Amino acid sequence: MKKLVILFLLTLTFSQCEKFSFGQKDSKDETAGAVVTFLQGQVVLMKEGKETFANLGDVVKPGDRILSKLGKVDLQTYRGEVIRIKENSDVLFRDLAGDKQPNTELFILAGNLLVKSVKLKANQNLSISSPTMVAGVRGTIFSFELEKGSVPKVKVYEGAVAVAFKTGPKLVELNDGLSKENYDQLVKTLEENEIVLESGETMEVNPSLNEMVYIINAKMAASSITKDELAGLTDLYKGISKVESPVTPKEKAEAETLVAIDNSLVQKQVENKAENQAVTQEIVENIEKEHESKRNEALTNITTEAEKMGLQNEEDIQNHYSVLETIHKSNGEVLSGAVVAQLGDIFIVHSTKGVFQLKVDDIEYVEYKNFKVLTKTKK
Repeated sequence: MKKLVILFLLTLTFSQCEKFSFGQKDSKDETAGAVVTFLQGQVVLMKEGKETFANLGDVVKPGDRILSKLGKVDLQTYRGEVIRIKENSDVLFRDLAGDKQPNTELFILAGNLLVKSVKLKANQNLSISSPTMVAGVRGTIFSFELEKGSVPKVKVYEGAVAVAFKTGPKLVELNDGLSKENYDQLVKTLEENEIVLESGETMEVNPSLNEMVYIINAKMAASSITKDELAGLTDLYKGISKVESPVTPKEKAEAETLVAIDNSLVQKQVENKAENQAVTQEIVENIEKEHESKRNEALTNITTEAEKMGLQNEEDIQNHYSVLETIHKSNGEVLSGAVVAQLGDIFIVHSTKGVFQLKVDDIEYVEYKNFKVLTKTKK
């Protein structure tokens, strides 16, 4: 199984730089797209260079870009994948799965994604890439986090993800300054620096190798890489490794809130857009109602699981959630415990007095060890 995933990733990695025009295919699939199923705060949707604020029910197509600052958004593809784009993210949708389009490819310039895949067929792919790395997926839940200029962080909650550095071998072949020997060295090094992450694992990257791949990508594009510069990469034996990173209670809870709605609603919305039909308010209302029902169900399950823990003192709560917070309610009551999950205007708080679902208006602020987080503007 692992060999198949790695083989898939090799094929995917080698094809990345052949695509200089995002979202363009020889045969266009009009059903390739995703729908905004949940919004929190303001999120910018960029289409053909024009910026608008995203709205519930908006259809995102290949080539579109999402910029989130203080907001976050959940999207569901025509195929059924669910993607959460968190605050301060910049994501380009290279491709999106459709009725005939088998691939979903996202390019992240900065930010944090949480992805829940569907079970994919042999010819179907889902990948998330950054300027230097690509993660290939086969039915899983995982996060992909990237700060500009840093090494991406990939963590698998469930399933398996193949991770590798990416360069453009085709560009290497076209580079006049490189011999076949140097080309083979580069490919061999990249093959040796691929790993498959499984549940409860995250990756650890040699920063020097990450920096070298940045340089190689830039130099190849300019056809100026030399044999001496390649040596810096081929001499690095430890590139990517994996370490144990158990899924925390908060991570598990957030993954549960990444809910999928009835995919027929998503498909109908995408098809309406493809046929240039007016977006019906009824479909948007059904999307909103379905998502609210599913996330309320998820929040109830999280609450029930927290209650089963039977944690009643601060020490046990802190040990379990790795944090201890003081929740100051608007009515003056103070709870000591941890915020387990938060979605929309609902907080789940596990306190020494019990587990509660609180609305954002019920909370004045949350106090951590060294700072406070206001939940609303004081009057």
